[in-house]
This record gives sequence, C-alpha cells and structure tokens, in this order.
Amino acid sequence: MHRWKFFKAGSSYQVSIDAADDIKNIRFLDKKLWSALACPTSGLAFDTKLLKALDSDGDGRIRHADIVGAAERLCSSLKDVSALFEESPSLPLSNINDETDEGRTLLASARTVLENIGKAGANEISVNDFSDTAKIFADSAFNADGVITELSCGGDDSLKALFCDILSVSEPKIDRSGRAGIDAGDIVSFFEQASSYISWLDKKAENPGISPFGDETAGAYGIYISVKGKIEDYFIRSEAARFDPDAAAAVNAGAERISKVFEGLVSRSDENLKSLPAARISADGTLDLLGAVNPAWEGLFTEACGRFIVPVCGTSKITAALWSRVVEAFAPYEKWAAARPECRAAKIPEERLRLILSENKMDALLSAVAADAAVAAEVEDIEDVEELVRLNKSFCSLLRNFVSFQDFYRNSAGAIFQFGSLYIDSRKCSLCMKVGDVSKHSAMAALSYGYLLYCACKRKGESDMNIVAVVTAGDSDNLIVGKNGIFYDRAGRDWDATVVKIVDNPIGIAQAFFSPYKRLVKWASEQIAKRALSADRDIVSDIQKGAVVDDKTKKIDIGTVAALGVAVGGITTAFGIIFGAFVKLGVWMPLGVAGIILAISLPSVAIAAMKLGLRNISPILDANGWAVNSKAGVNMVFGARLTQTARRLVEGGKD
Repeated sequence: MHRWKFFKAGSSYQVSIDAADDIKNIRFLDKKLWSALACPTSGLAFDTKLLKALDSDGDGRIRHADIVGAAERLCSSLKDVSALFEESPSLPLSNINDETDEGRTLLASARTVLENIGKAGANEISVNDFSDTAKIFADSAFNADGVITELSCGGDDSLKALFCDILSVSEPKIDRSGRAGIDAGDIVSFFEQASSYISWLDKKAENPGISPFGDETAGAYGIYISVKGKIEDYFIRSEAARFDPDAAAAVNAGAERISKVFEGLVSRSDENLKSLPAARISADGTLDLLGAVNPAWEGLFTEACGRFIVPVCGTSKITAALWSRVVEAFAPYEKWAAARPECRAAKIPEERLRLILSENKMDALLSAVAADAAVAAEVEDIEDVEELVRLNKSFCSLLRNFVSFQDFYRNSAGAIFQFGSLYIDSRKCSLCMKVGDVSKHSAMAALSYGYLLYCACKRKGESDMNIVAVVTAGDSDNLIVGKNGIFYDRAGRDWDATVVKIVDNPIGIAQAFFSPYKRLVKWASEQIAKRALSADRDIVSDIQKGAVVDDKTKKIDIGTVAALGVAVGGITTAFGIIFGAFVKLGVWMPLGVAGIILAISLPSVAIAAMKLGLRNISPILDANGWAVNSKAGVNMVFGARLTQTARRLVEGGKD
C-alpha cells in the first residue's frame, strides 16, 4: 500500500506529488482526494496539443480517467519514471522501455522521426522535433491523412498525369507532408463529372437536329442570344403601334430623347444609343436588318443575317412570323445547352477527358488512397511518440494542477489556470483567468467572495478575449468600470485591458476598516455637489427669466430666528454633554475615542473578515468548466502574494 504525503493549503489537505511512486500509484488514489476531476482543454496556460491528445473522447474536457490512463502509459513506456520530475523538453531514447512490444515500437518510431528530420543517430528527441510536421513526412508517399500526392502515384507516369488533371480542377487538400493533394471524394467526383459531361456532349453528336448550322451552330447561337431581345423588342413595339396609331410616337424614339443621346461624343458602344429601338417602327411591322437600323446594333444584325437569318428566312427583311422560324431552329440547341452539367472537369479539353475515361484509372487512384489509410498504425505510432515526449515535459505539471493545486499554492510560476497578470491601479494581479461569456461566468464566480475585475482585452492581430482578475490586496477606491490597464499573458505579450464589470467583495481588513469613513466622505461630497448644482441651476433659471434682485436686504422672520436659536442651543448642549463625558474619562479618554471608532468600523470589519474567510477560487474555476473537488481558499497572507501593490514594494516587499 502506497503511503501518500499531504500538505494543507486553501483550507483543505491536498496530495503532494513529489516521487515516482506517486505517479505509479495515482490510479489508486481515492477520487475524493483529487482537487479536480475534470478541466477544459482551452483557456489554460498549458500545452494545448497535449491536452487535445489526452482528451480521449474529443469533448474538450480532461477527466480523471484521462489522467490515470496517461500515467499508466508513462509507467509502461519509460524505464525511469522519476525523470518526469525534471520536466525536460527532451526525452533520452535510452529511457524508452524497449523490453515491451509497445516500447520497441515507440523507440523505432522515435528513430524514424529523427531520421526524417535529419537527426539520425541522435540520442534524444525533443518537443521541438515535432514542430514541423511537414518535415517529418516530407518523403512519405503515404501518411494516413486521407490525402494522396504525386508521390503516392509511384513510377506510373500516366497515373501522375491523371492526378495532376484532377488536382487542377479540385480544391487542393494539404497533406501532412505539406504538399497539395486530393482525396477519395475528389477522385470519385471527377470521374462522375467527366462521364456526365462527355455524355452531354455525345447527345449533340447523336442528334443532328441539335446543330442546325453544323459546326457553326455554337457561334451562331451566341449571336442569336445577343440579338434576340432587341429583335423581339422591335416586334412588340410594332404590335403596340398597330393596336393604337397614337402609340407610334411613344414606341419610336422621340426627337428629344435622340437629341440627348447626341449631345456629346457618341460611339457605337454607347449604352444610351444601344437602348434606342432596333429601327424605326414600320407600318407593316417588317424589320430590315440590313437597312436603316440603330448604328449600335448594325454590326450584330449584319452578322446575324449571314449566319442564320438569311439561311432560315431567305431574306434580311423579317416579320414576327419569320423570326419565329429562327427561334424554332435554335430551340433544340437551346434546350441542349440548358442541360449542360455543372462540372469543373469541363476545364480539361474534351479529347483528354475521353482518354481519361477510356483508360479508367479511378480504381488505381482509390487504391493509393487505401494504401494511405493502411499506414495509419505507423503514423499513430509517431503521434504516440510525440505524446510521450510532451508528457515527459509537462505531465508532472498537469498532476500538480489537477490531482492537487500544488503549483497554485507552492510554485511562484503559477498554476495552469493563471493565464497572465493584470497591471492596474498601481498593482499587479497574478490570479487572472481567461473567460468566455462574462455575464454567465460572473453569476457563478460571485460565490467565490472575491473582488473580481472582468476586463475586455484587445491586441492587434489577435482575437479579442475576456479575463477575470481576482484582486486580493489594496483598496477599490479607483477601480471602476471603464478603467484601463495592461494585461500580460504567460507568453509575455501585452494586451489593452478595459474593466467591463466588477463583482464587489471585500479585498482586505484595512479596506473594510476605513470603508465607513470613505463612504461618509463620499456621501458628504455628493450632497455638497448636489446642493451646489441645484443653486447654480436656480441662479441660471432666474437670469433666464429676467429676475431682478432686490437691493434691499430681506428681513428675517422673528419665528425663524427663534427656531434657529433653539436648534443651535440644542446642538451646543449635546456637544457639551458629550465633551463633558470625554473630560470625565480623564486618562481613559483615548479608549473612549477608540471605542467610537470601533463602533463605527467593527461591523464592516466583521463582515469583511467573514467573507474573506469564505474566499476561494473554486466557483471561478467551476464557472470556467472545471469540476473542482475541494475548497481552494485564498487567505489574506496568500492573497498578498497574488496581488502585489506598489506600496508593498516601496516598503520593502518582494515582487
């Protein structure tokens, strides 16, 4: 049976993690003795990649079972578990347990990584060796990420060419080697699109009626679409003129409208000119496309006559009935064109697409994808090595912030939930945590009985974030919503911080002692300010109303004089009685003064002492998603370490 060591901090006994046997027996430690049973994987000053690896079910939380599982893997994978307390970023290969199959696999994978990054023969592997994943997999044809690259095609040049064709019309995927590649979805989609596109093209070849003008149909159709609207506009205007002769002036371009078009320089591409009718409306509704037409449309009309108007109608002078023949001639092609499948494969020339479909190497590419998936175990081994190296560096720190809050109470560097330090109002607040929703967090965190400053932090090039700072020393006189400070995160980067919300609780006994007098002074100042403001408003009002001040002094009423005399007499008598009582105290007079001061301050001090005794950070952590399993109190002595004031430094304190 393992004998555990405990230390008392935060009004509770906590397990001390100091020896290899503590890690080996962590699974046997009663859950009731753990300081936390769950924590989030975000918002912590910790290795986020390791937290993500430990999150076995991917729900964004680390639980008791995840910690126990990691401890067991370490104990089976390392020869000397006590080396974990060195918290070194490098893991000696000699410390990997090669007496088990798992250990031998890890050792082989570690050497593969070192070889791939150009450090073959090295005796240790570090966290930084995994910083460039692309370098680790640079020469790997397969790396189990579901994406294949040109390397995956081996020496088959035709397969490489097909890969390049598919890549050229697909959204590239970046695989672990850093190269652009494609996945199974891209491959299947490409062949489906190519087959659909070629089938669509074949329909035109199988049905000659779709191409009434042979190989020239596509070009003729483009002209047809360009002039169709303008020609039909002409026939509609003609019908309107026949319906009502008085409409002739309206359907034709009037002199005024034409004169506006020609007020300045005009070209055939002028939009105002193009908007005029195709030609002057004739009585019989005939449009001579080679006659007097709108200059802006003359070129298109001439080309239309040569390509399809004259071949279909036999003349350039067309009526609505003749135009309908043209529409009918293009109808099959128009229907076919509308059925064109949407596909990126159409960017590839038709001849190349037909060759690709005839070679049918889709299965060969899909086999490469399958081969990529087949090396998942090898890649997973490399990921396991990375996790082992990261655990070697940070696992003890995680234990001292999860099994116990040892780092919080004993380590000057701080706990993982301490996200940085806030400098504000001549003090440094070291107990700062990152929060999401301020309103939601503060509702729970208020139960901590701490004085909480919620700040919105901004930094150029970074997403805005919110923090909560627990103020545990000094006073709150100058701490107000809107006050600015500077927040330094654990990486040393500075953020502009603005107070957006305050949860008011006692900060210390001294603050509580003087708070009644400060409130009295504040109340008196506010009353004086109100009276002065009221008097000022009255004077301004009188001036605005044109009031005249009487030069003669207003006589005081005798009754008022009598009332004032009685009041002054009463106050004088009361003061005399109090002063006489103090004089009778003699040498005990200072005690009397002290008694009055205590009578005023004692209630405030008593309430503050009670709340300070209840102050703990558990509700703050719980509001952030932790499952804190014990009270994490913050007494006044420890609070003086968490919030350091300028006065303390001047008087000889240590930062």
